[in-house]
Amino acid sequence: MHFERRQELRKGLLQGLAWALVACVFLLLANVAKPAEAAETIDRSGLLFPYYEASEVLNSASKYHHNRLASNLLTQLQPLDQLTKQYCAGAEKLAGLNEQFSLTYLTWLELSAVVTGRMLTNNTVRQIDFRPLRVNLLERAVQKQPVGAEQMALVGSPAKGFPAYEYLLTQPSFKPATAQCAYAREVVQDLVRVVRELKWTPVENLAGDEDEQASALRADMQLYFNQLVGAVHNLAWERMEKSMLKARDEVAAGKEALNKASAMNLLQRAWAAQWQGIEPLLVLRSPQVPDGAQQVIPLEAYLRGLGQIGLADKLVKYSAAVAVALQANSLEKPEPIAQSIQALKVLKTFLEQDVAKGLKVSIQFSSSDGD
Repeated sequence: MHFERRQELRKGLLQGLAWALVACVFLLLANVAKPAEAAETIDRSGLLFPYYEASEVLNSASKYHHNRLASNLLTQLQPLDQLTKQYCAGAEKLAGLNEQFSLTYLTWLELSAVVTGRMLTNNTVRQIDFRPLRVNLLERAVQKQPVGAEQMALVGSPAKGFPAYEYLLTQPSFKPATAQCAYAREVVQDLVRVVRELKWTPVENLAGDEDEQASALRADMQLYFNQLVGAVHNLAWERMEKSMLKARDEVAAGKEALNKASAMNLLQRAWAAQWQGIEPLLVLRSPQVPDGAQQVIPLEAYLRGLGQIGLADKLVKYSAAVAVALQANSLEKPEPIAQSIQALKVLKTFLEQDVAKGLKVSIQFSSSDGD
């Protein structure tokens, strides 16, 4: 009876989500800025921002954000590979493997939140985080037992990468000295090979005359800005709202919604990780004027250097509102999740309308737009 009561309570909470999402849309436009005031801790009044070249913004993001996170991901993948090897040999517990996978995947979500550079041109997200996983293809790959880079290259993206490894971890048949275990090891090593190829290079020494170089730089900056906007949209819709609406529909259909981004219950941590990959590219995170030779130049600093103080202040306000809302998220309470979704939507609308106009860039379809 106690279990049945818990099931009823869970279903009741999820059924309230639909109403909460609708109600919050009308309430949050007036309230979304209030938490931002409490979250604002950096005093910018005494800071003098220089004029930043677009190349400085792009290069700082490449060097001190994406390259750093790619290095972090590679660092996480190495112990995951070692622990997988030990588990398959019967010398490691599954719990340790699960935790290392969680840490590794969250680092990947932080890196891939804003898709730029080599990750964009190589279609890396599709290569190693293709969803939904094709279980039939995965099982076929396990039976074939591919070994090494050449054989793994013949395995389709829907049967490998992070989703495949995660699926294997959650199967009762995932035991030491099994075909599933051996394939999991190959999946990790394949991930290592892909991540090692992720290198963001400076946008200097562009080909052509000055006009052609300036045009190419504007195009790079426009792409970067669109990917930022797309990242905010992806977190709001694809990652948060879509998964919550799916959970609501499953409850309405009489199913038990798992309320998870994955079988390992990473949902809330996944949202936070993605925002962690977006926020440093939007606003300052330390009370000092950023130097592109040493740290990321966020969009806020770029705007202030251009004299767009009003836009920069609003960007700080709306970004802080998102940060506060995400901190209050709870899978047991749909209202804070709805508030987070709405705060992200407000930020996205501000970026694609006001900031785009201030920077004189056009909004285009982003690789992060989702379905």
